[in-house]
Amino acid sequence: MRRFTTLTVEWDGAIARVTLNRPERRNAFDDRMVTELREAFEDLAHEPSLRGIILTAAGPVFCAGADLQSMQSAMPILETPAMRDAHHLTRMLRTIDESPCPVIARVQGPAFGGGLGLMAVCDIVVAADDATFALSETRLGLIPAVIAPFLLRKAGESFLRRYGLSGETFCASTAQRFNLIHDVVPQSDLDDRIAELTDAIMRLAPCATRESKSFFHRMILLSDKERMALGPESNARARCAPEAAEGLLAFVEKRLPSWARPRAQKQEQEALTSDDVVLRRT
Repeated sequence: MRRFTTLTVEWDGAIARVTLNRPERRNAFDDRMVTELREAFEDLAHEPSLRGIILTAAGPVFCAGADLQSMQSAMPILETPAMRDAHHLTRMLRTIDESPCPVIARVQGPAFGGGLGLMAVCDIVVAADDATFALSETRLGLIPAVIAPFLLRKAGESFLRRYGLSGETFCASTAQRFNLIHDVVPQSDLDDRIAELTDAIMRLAPCATRESKSFFHRMILLSDKERMALGPESNARARCAPEAAEGLLAFVEKRLPSWARPRAQKQEQEALTSDDVVLRRT
């Protein structure tokens, strides 16, 4: 793994934690941070033991979007370098979006502009109940055009037209209503909720999880007819794989499957008992 100056990458077993680390600049993107985020997620995509990624931030702010001081120092800017910067940001967001493993965003404090783009490309987003959000680009004479396709897919057209055309700051409950975030918890409970989610991921079959994420991505680009054809094909391939044989045998034998980690044992045994009760009742 490469060394970075604007972020840190740490490992906890098979879970990686990527931390935005420019708290003095409110974790705003400059060119270096955009490059390093892309490089970090590219490196992690090639780690065969990786099971999940937590994207978090140092300090009281998750991400203030673009580094406006850096942008202003480059003014006036020509269209060619401006286009290069936009493609650079798009490539970084796509790299996170296409990460083969689940990516969980841990959001505290404000998340503005490009910070919403980061949230939109994560699979699961957990936010503190006092976090605040804004599509603030139009306040500055800019357009949220790079992050808009990801936000459209995640939160929908109504969200974009409401908050992209007002620039208003909104709260965590509003963000949850538009599916931009999934869980809202008190600030003091953020780490506990993240731990619960990583424990859940560690109970999943690694290959099946990667294949599921890939399948979900592919479905978006397909017609209804193509989706209907792809579903049975992917289902059958998974049933014939070694993980399915191990998972079903472990269920019958009331034990943890080989891929589950010890810290997930209590929850897994409870789940197995619960599932067995349901099956015996049906």
